[in-house]
Amino acid sequence: MTPNARYAASVALSSVTLFFLLCFAGCGEEKKMEQVKPGDMETYRDPGFGYLIQYPKGWMPNAEVGRAGFYSAQDVDKKFLDPTGQFPDGVMIGVTVIRSASTDTAKKIMDDMVKSGFVVAKPETVSVGGRRGVRYGYSGLYTKTVKETGEHIYVPSDSVVYDIRCAGFGGYYDAYKAVFDASIATLQFPKPAVPGRDPSLPSENTAEVSGKLFSISYPDNFTQLGVSKGTNDEVIELRGVRGDCSIRVDVFGAKGLTVEKVFDQNKGKYKATATGKATVSGLPALSLTYAATANVQRRFYFIVKNDKVFRVTMDWFRPQADEYLKAYDKTINSLKIK
Repeated sequence: MTPNARYAASVALSSVTLFFLLCFAGCGEEKKMEQVKPGDMETYRDPGFGYLIQYPKGWMPNAEVGRAGFYSAQDVDKKFLDPTGQFPDGVMIGVTVIRSASTDTAKKIMDDMVKSGFVVAKPETVSVGGRRGVRYGYSGLYTKTVKETGEHIYVPSDSVVYDIRCAGFGGYYDAYKAVFDASIATLQFPKPAVPGRDPSLPSENTAEVSGKLFSISYPDNFTQLGVSKGTNDEVIELRGVRGDCSIRVDVFGAKGLTVEKVFDQNKGKYKATATGKATVSGLPALSLTYAATANVQRRFYFIVKNDKVFRVTMDWFRPQADEYLKAYDKTINSLKIK
């Protein structure tokens, strides 16, 4: 099932349930909740369409190409699929990319929601990511005590429409309004490709990933991989459009060694074509470059802080070294050790 079909199916299921329950349900009172302030955020990049959005750290992501949802707690995603089921209340932020060249896609979707029993507010013009969109507030009462409140923001772009949805049950939607606004404000739409430029090269635009021990910026056409940290304290790996080009950060115990000692322990494992010194995150760093394969060069940076080794590994395609190293210089200079 495609992302759009799955999205339509979930809306249809909720809509049918809502239609019948509205015939019997009365008006319920929402529980007043304290306002939740925005906090630390994580970045998600759609691997197919290339948009970026930040969502609250610790939320549960459920994403695939063209459809991403971020939920405030475990099993809240199930609540949105089955509102009357025994699942916890909570909120969600989602982005669905709808392939459509029609100018009235948003109106058709919201008209269908009205026919199914939702109460939909009048549309209002908004700006998201520097583009003009239209916002529809909505609500639906499933039982006397189960009410969903939310908003859909539709932003057309070329042959697709971005559907940005924020919603919650009970008093959660109102309590998280500032969080929703903060997340929507981070949305970055993909920039048009530069004519004649190889699209596999690192993007000139960057995104940021923040871990427990460090943060780092990277070309926004690189994709973050889900990798096991194994015996390390933390690992983040980012893969370029070319599968042989990547950025990786491993953090592990220094066991009392200085950066010089760590470097000496590692340099003998490789036939270095170059070594060097640098300052990374305000700390002395040592680097080693060698040929990983006939067409791929690899560079290690070693930094030591708080008795931990931060090893940054960068792989690039040798025939395009200038373009990759320009991007990688920005990446290594962006590393901030916490």
